[in-house]
Amino acid sequence: MKRLADFSVKHPLIVVITVILITFVAVYFARGVTMTTDIKDFFPEDDPRVMTYDHVEEIYGSGEYIMVALETDDVFNQRTLENIDRLSREFEEFQGVSSVQSLTAIDDIKGVDGDLKIEPLVDEIPEDEVSMQRLKDDVLGDRMYGGFIVSEDSQATLIISEVNPDYDSLAVADEIGEIVAGYEGHERIYLTGTPVLNNVLAESMQADLKFLVPLVLVMIGLILWFVFKSFRGILLPFASVGFSLVWTVGFMGLLNKDFSPLNAVMPVILISLGTAFGIFILKRYYEEMGSGLKSEVAVIASITSVGVAVLMAGGTTAAGFASNLLSDITLIQEFGLFTGFGVLAALFISLTFIPAVISLLGEGKTREFNERSKIGEMLIKAIDRPKLIIGLTAIILILSLAGLPRIEIDSNFFNFFAEDSEPRIAYDFVRDKFSGSESVEIIIEGYDVTEPEILQSMEAFQKELYETGMVGRPTSLTDIISKTNLALQTGEGDNYYVPDSGNLISQYLLLIEMNDSDYLERFLTFEEDGARIQALVQDTSGSEIDRLMSKIDDLGAKHFGDQPVEITSTGIIVLIDALAEMIIEGQLSSIITALIAVFFIVYLLLKSWQGSILSVVLVGFLTVLNFGIMGWAGIKLDVVTVLISSIGIGVGVDYAIMVYARYLEEKKKGLQVREAVVRTVETIGSAIMSNAIAVISGFIILIFSYFPPFRFFGILVTTLMLAAAVGSILVMPAVILQIEKIRR
Repeated sequence: MKRLADFSVKHPLIVVITVILITFVAVYFARGVTMTTDIKDFFPEDDPRVMTYDHVEEIYGSGEYIMVALETDDVFNQRTLENIDRLSREFEEFQGVSSVQSLTAIDDIKGVDGDLKIEPLVDEIPEDEVSMQRLKDDVLGDRMYGGFIVSEDSQATLIISEVNPDYDSLAVADEIGEIVAGYEGHERIYLTGTPVLNNVLAESMQADLKFLVPLVLVMIGLILWFVFKSFRGILLPFASVGFSLVWTVGFMGLLNKDFSPLNAVMPVILISLGTAFGIFILKRYYEEMGSGLKSEVAVIASITSVGVAVLMAGGTTAAGFASNLLSDITLIQEFGLFTGFGVLAALFISLTFIPAVISLLGEGKTREFNERSKIGEMLIKAIDRPKLIIGLTAIILILSLAGLPRIEIDSNFFNFFAEDSEPRIAYDFVRDKFSGSESVEIIIEGYDVTEPEILQSMEAFQKELYETGMVGRPTSLTDIISKTNLALQTGEGDNYYVPDSGNLISQYLLLIEMNDSDYLERFLTFEEDGARIQALVQDTSGSEIDRLMSKIDDLGAKHFGDQPVEITSTGIIVLIDALAEMIIEGQLSSIITALIAVFFIVYLLLKSWQGSILSVVLVGFLTVLNFGIMGWAGIKLDVVTVLISSIGIGVGVDYAIMVYARYLEEKKKGLQVREAVVRTVETIGSAIMSNAIAVISGFIILIFSYFPPFRFFGILVTTLMLAAAVGSILVMPAVILQIEKIRR
């Protein structure tokens, strides 16, 4: 550390120019960094579930839909139908839209004089009440349209635009969104669907960052002013953090990575944690200056003395974030990589750039710091009652453990929005009126899926799946065959069914192909060896999707068990379900590995088995506390809150190392256990609390985020930071004293 300090002080221009040059290079690479919200980016490229999703999309068309819902007293009126027709035509003009389905833009199978015709469902908009009522009765009475294109109460209707997989779905959603925003009809209009969600999510996160980052800077700036009472004390930590942020984003650009819903919170994390490094260094510098040392000597003394502790703190914090590299979720891995890199960058800049600038600026306004603080005195009184402290901690631990079973997993991005936000209102409206905006795609593959036995099994499968109430009415080739049979058969009774004759089915398919060669491609492969069943999903929460997937597996085994076919489920909701599963698996493995790593890292640094065990216990307690609070408070474990444990591990072990290292240092001076503990608490207790307050002041700003998960993230990290500080300077000393009493 002394060599690094000597170089920074003796060659300050080299250090400053080097930092600035690296920053310019980082700016060059950072220019291309944007925001991604595609759920597929959470998975490795070779993940079989993503490959299946892409394969189905390539064969049957996109599984992504943009839904525009219109609400009025009764959609079957001339003005509403004209508005639907106008909007449908506008959407069809976009190259990024493969097809549009609406009351005025959907083809219907009809029987005309014993012949099959595929014609528009609404050829001409009725102008009289009788014709309008007839259309209403026909649509609501049709199993393919009632409850799908028009709600069963006829108060809402959908315009469904299928996104062309060759085009950027966010751009398509943006174009359709502009039309919807300028809509001047008398109906209330809603816009939803995964592309819409992703587009709003990306735009809102960028706006969120622009709003939150300045607030974080102001809050931490006030803390720095309170601590140092000088502009130098504010600007130097901010400069270090600013440079580290640019370096991190530049590193992202170098690797062709973008911001995501996960690392969007990274700037707040780096500002909050990175500022703490500067606080430690500057605080020690002013202490050395207060003892009468010259500026350059004080800088070198500061880095030499506190630099090792700062290095250990930064290294273990980075290691905590690096534990996310063990996750199977790609974006969590990237969060761990880039946030860990940012922490190390802030650490390096703080240890080099700050001393170099101080050397260039010379002596500034100094402020004396009282080593023995009021906080330290209060803590000393508290640790004299170790049994009480340990008992209270045990009670908190038991309560936290009791909250673990209450945790719910949620990977649905619609829950990123508050219930009263426009995206959530639109999502809930379409879910309530039309069974949802996201679909599950069930693929049936075999030698010939047009065989009557297979189609009838599909029909029975769809019927029972619909009766579960978890999905809207499924649509597939069986509905087209049944509709054709209804159109061409003139016998009595309900002719909406799949006939037993394979020859008759083949004739139906030929007639459909002759009328419209593209009509079947969404549900049947050209070779007739694959068919798609599509159903809108009512509830896309993690638990309900998991239940739906299990039900699909059970019904598949029941109805296709003796059929020569394979059944595969895919779609956005399948990826959501897989993501929830990966969150659980990744969290368990990363926590266990991180705890093992903490044990050995602390031992390598402190050469103390007791210190290693106490550090693991503290970090383990913080982890259980975090999840316990989530369970009792009803905060769901999602792709954002799952990151909190890595922060708790990194920061918790920082504080543990700082406390135990100082304790060992005092022991080496010949002090007894109690004297060493007291000396540790009264000296380092204030520094840790100042550090925690500075970091908390940054994270607490997240409660003003537009997104509920980020608000919960801020609250939980704030609680965890406070618990880590109290645990290290109160509980750890109490445990050390109690162990000493037992040994006696």
